[in-house]
Amino acid sequence: MRTRRLGTESAPIRTTHSVILISVGPHRMGIDAGALKEIRNDQDLSAKELGCEVILSAHALFGVNKLQGKRLLVLRPGRVAVRVDRVDRMIEAGAVRPLPRAFQGAERQWYLGYILDGEIVFPMLNPQTLEREALAALSNCADSADEAQDVSLEVVAQ
Repeated sequence: MRTRRLGTESAPIRTTHSVILISVGPHRMGIDAGALKEIRNDQDLSAKELGCEVILSAHALFGVNKLQGKRLLVLRPGRVAVRVDRVDRMIEAGAVRPLPRAFQGAERQWYLGYILDGEIVFPMLNPQTLEREALAALSNCADSADEAQDVSLEVVAQ
């Protein structure tokens, strides 16, 4: 027996997220797996050799002492790559919870919210903010140079 009219059923709500856990220095963060084009080993290639416009250092972005950026996260559609220390694993996590009020200023743009994985809490990076900041810094570098050059950016969050 039908209880609804035909064509009125809403789309199912996404209750889980595929999340890539990454490490930047001693800090652990997550990024939605759907936001990534690929994960690559960092072989000291230039952005042009990777097919990207810019490589963004997560160490400079988050004000963390630079260890060894061993992995590159290439964001969709492939214009920006982010250098991180390591990719820990991929998990299926529940809903992204809103950030606590203690997060203020630029932090509210850098993170979408946070996710719980068992007893571990970690922030979820906002890929749109990463791409927007990287491309803005790239355009600032291009404005100051006579000709466009391949640049690996050490961008600091403002």
